[in-house]
Amino acid sequence: MNAFPEIRRIQTDMLIIGSGVAGMLAVVGAKRSGIDPIIATKGTYASGSSSMARGGHALALGHSDPADNPELFFEDIQTGGEGLCNQRLIDVVSTESIDRSAELDAWGLGLVKLPDGRYDQVTGGFPHRYPRMVHCKRLMGKPLMAALSGKTKSWGIEPITHIMFVDLLKDGDQVVGAWGFLYREGTPVVVHAKSTVIATGGAPQLHTLNDSPPIVTGDGYAMAYRAGAELIDMEFIDYQIVTAAPPKLAGYPPYSTGLLGGGGYLLNGLGERFMEKYDAEHMEHSSRAVNNRAMAIEIFEGRGTEGGNIHIDIRHVFDKINEGPGRSIVETMAKNGIDLRTDFLEVGSAPHTYLGGLRIDEWGRTTLPGLYAGGEAAGGIHGANRLGGLALIDSYVFGLRSGIAAALEAKTRAAPDPDSGDWRQGIEDLAERVARSGGGPSAAAWRKEVQDLVVTSLGQVRSQERLTVGLAGLAAIEAEFDDIDNGGKNKRQRFESLRQSFETRNLIGVARMLGTAALKRRETRGGHFRIDYPEKDDGNFLGNHVIWNQGGQCQAELRPVPGRDAIAPPPPGEHATGFDALPLDDAAAEPAA
Repeated sequence: MNAFPEIRRIQTDMLIIGSGVAGMLAVVGAKRSGIDPIIATKGTYASGSSSMARGGHALALGHSDPADNPELFFEDIQTGGEGLCNQRLIDVVSTESIDRSAELDAWGLGLVKLPDGRYDQVTGGFPHRYPRMVHCKRLMGKPLMAALSGKTKSWGIEPITHIMFVDLLKDGDQVVGAWGFLYREGTPVVVHAKSTVIATGGAPQLHTLNDSPPIVTGDGYAMAYRAGAELIDMEFIDYQIVTAAPPKLAGYPPYSTGLLGGGGYLLNGLGERFMEKYDAEHMEHSSRAVNNRAMAIEIFEGRGTEGGNIHIDIRHVFDKINEGPGRSIVETMAKNGIDLRTDFLEVGSAPHTYLGGLRIDEWGRTTLPGLYAGGEAAGGIHGANRLGGLALIDSYVFGLRSGIAAALEAKTRAAPDPDSGDWRQGIEDLAERVARSGGGPSAAAWRKEVQDLVVTSLGQVRSQERLTVGLAGLAAIEAEFDDIDNGGKNKRQRFESLRQSFETRNLIGVARMLGTAALKRRETRGGHFRIDYPEKDDGNFLGNHVIWNQGGQCQAELRPVPGRDAIAPPPPGEHATGFDALPLDDAAAEPAA
């Protein structure tokens, strides 16, 4: 304890961890339920994967075709999720997303409208039956985060930034906050809260090739798992086609609406257009799951490029793409020496969205009292495969709902005991780890060990043998945690290294959950591909794998998919989620005295 001259102690009604779309909408829900929350983030405010959102979000507005409606949207989401979506959750998403989008647009999102006032809706890909994507005519992440951060900051929100939370705090079965450290200054922080919202996103850094910021490392999944929460669908990942070469462009998404949607071809290393083998009807316009699975098979069977990837060829439709939605991609590649008029683009598969997460009800409540989740940190919405345009609206809807419910619950609970939770021992261990240097791999090298293992054994192409080897390898790598060299030239470097080592510990936990569920799912479905079980098996696996920590062992159980009538009790007190019930003026948004 003496290693730290200061330990920052905070008591609050409500703690929100994560400041992407879901986290900021949890702030909105809290404020309008009469609670002033604390929001804390590992990066800067309004950072994370949300800031990199691109195309838009899907809504059943009926502006592209009056025949469209939320019920058809519900059906398409269920089809896209291959039967594994929690029907109550997607019922809420398909309806409330309209109000959430309207409110965000009123705050300055800048969605494109037609001259008659209807929103411009473009195709979101298979299996959307109608064009449903609303957009900003440019990358959506920047205007979206500007709209939300502007609104929340107008209410006086002062976020805690650059904080690495290590673990949740518990008093008995109830979550009562979290503890961690400010890694830029080396100060431990203990936050006791009546309710806590996890909005930390997914775990793309588990994979060498990814399209997300380096701070998104599955922290919420891992902390909740260690605390005893249940997670769901952790074997399913929404893979996206991203640029694989040259290295400086690795992870850049050549969006399907830009290149493949414009008529581009996927070619293997032999120059063969291969999608006919996997979806002869839709070819490259198939679902993301099918496209990425086909690429993985071609590479696995030895038909990849020299670099172990796939090519996109748009030479035959270059002018069409360059004059349409793919122009920005063409320009970006040209600036980096790739002329798509004559050259192929080398691409690979990378995790875009983790489809599983904390098991929630329709109010974002997890299986632990006092703990809520929204956005990519929550699971049950997407099932085996995410429909295009759903990642953002999922965050809109359950970000707000988790904020409302957590705030209303906070009003019913007494302040937690400031000594509750094992934070004192945690900070003692932290001090000892800070002082440790030498002996083992660096934090960066340890991260690379984990990523390499995932690529070879726990990645997109799965089998009994590969998964078993991968899970055994995780145990060996995890044992190195106490030997990591957290040295550095100064305190800031040491704490940066310490942050990375805790992040990698969390990634190992996520990989174990992924591998455990994937090993039990002996079929191929959506974002889960087993080469030893290549067919879908509804007779044995039409259900969700629920993951939990039992005595330090990762357990998984297949449970029936929740039906539409599985309605959870509402949170205590008055609540409303409709656009009309959420006045836009700041005065109306202030908490009641």
